[in-house]
Amino acid sequence: MTTKSNDLIVILALALFFEAAPGCIFQPRDAEPPGTDAGSTWEPADVPSKVFINLRTGVVDLTGVNYERSLNGNFTFIPTPEDERQLGPDVFANWDVDVEKQVLQKILGDASIAEVSFVNPQNILGTSTTATFQSPYILKITDQTSGNVNEFQAVAEFDMVKVGSGWQLIQWRDIEFVEGFATWGFLRGNNRQVGN
Repeated sequence: MTTKSNDLIVILALALFFEAAPGCIFQPRDAEPPGTDAGSTWEPADVPSKVFINLRTGVVDLTGVNYERSLNGNFTFIPTPEDERQLGPDVFANWDVDVEKQVLQKILGDASIAEVSFVNPQNILGTSTTATFQSPYILKITDQTSGNVNEFQAVAEFDMVKVGSGWQLIQWRDIEFVEGFATWGFLRGNNRQVGN
């Protein structure tokens, strides 16, 4: 046999081996399961408390995807009266789901690290299709330019609504300050571009 014939036999044998070999590198990988993205895995919110998991992962991964998916189409944010007085009522007027998403993307776009904790959310009111939780929260944002870490804390009430088999956040109300800290609502107001 010639060298060319030997080379052809080797090539054919390798082709047959890779064709038959299970798990070989030429096989396509399984598709990502629905509800996942490049950032965090979506947690199906079959109970209202799981909404907090998705809010958190959407902030921590800096994409906002899970956070935004957690919002009901009729979402509203209500600041503390003090924040509204300090920043002006126009800043918080007509705060809907689109404003929330826009402001969240601005906050996360300026951050290199974002951490958030909802501290022991308590279900204070609920039916089979609605729930209200009260919880302190702690948000830490590391500015990607300066490296400074800013911390925001307050107590808020979170209204959830059941849509189909899942739960969504329909209203967030900041209700109580934590001494020495600005609220997440204040951060929201500072990052809103009124009129857009």
